[in-house]
Amino acid sequence: MLHLLLNRAYQRAMISRLNGSMPDAEVPKGHKTEQYFTMAMFALMGRIAKSDGKVELSEVRYASTIMALMGLTGGSRVLAIEYFNQGKLPETDVMNMVSMMVKMIGRRTALADLFLQIQCRASFCKGEMKIGEKVMLSDVSELLGIERADFLDVCLEMHAHVEKAKVEFADEENPQVDLLEVAYETLQLEVDVEDGEIRKAYLRLMSQYHPDKLVRDNLSETHLKLAQDKSAMIRDAYEKICEFREIRA
Repeated sequence: MLHLLLNRAYQRAMISRLNGSMPDAEVPKGHKTEQYFTMAMFALMGRIAKSDGKVELSEVRYASTIMALMGLTGGSRVLAIEYFNQGKLPETDVMNMVSMMVKMIGRRTALADLFLQIQCRASFCKGEMKIGEKVMLSDVSELLGIERADFLDVCLEMHAHVEKAKVEFADEENPQVDLLEVAYETLQLEVDVEDGEIRKAYLRLMSQYHPDKLVRDNLSETHLKLAQDKSAMIRDAYEKICEFREIRA
């Protein structure tokens, strides 16, 4: 009985968070519905992101947005990132994870509908839904108990949302530079790099450009000033990525 009550409470809270009707709804923690929903959500997003061989920053940002909507922080967020990374691996049985989730949330439920909408939206992060992604999401919709016609309607709806967002962004007078993307480029990193590699890249680059090292090389004042600017950029990039990933700098 307690399990059923927690399951229903979790689904109500998560629906309210994900559809925006109650963004701060309190989510019951520490039971199987939460575990399986989080696991399936981010493992499938990881599989979609890696389906063309490369994860882009837009996909990482979208996954991070969903984590925030779900209220995942601290250890829960770290676990969600781990599921995302597992989903990128070809040996991970993502469809089995979805099946396990469906056993907890049920077929053709409001939460199942939201789950499919989020995954379809994720597939448009790079612009267009690829054929392989559409086939995979069609299989997911079948597991969720959603008719193919309804699945195709969701695809069209999510594509329309993406196109509308593009137009709104293009209409901005002064669109800001994507500072996070610049930060990854500064550290010469891919956006889906493991957390441990970030500090390694930071230390490697700082060892090359740190002014104290270059003073010993008897470089000119101009070169030293350039090195100071470069090391400051490297430090700022490192701190920005750590803040975004919620890891210790």
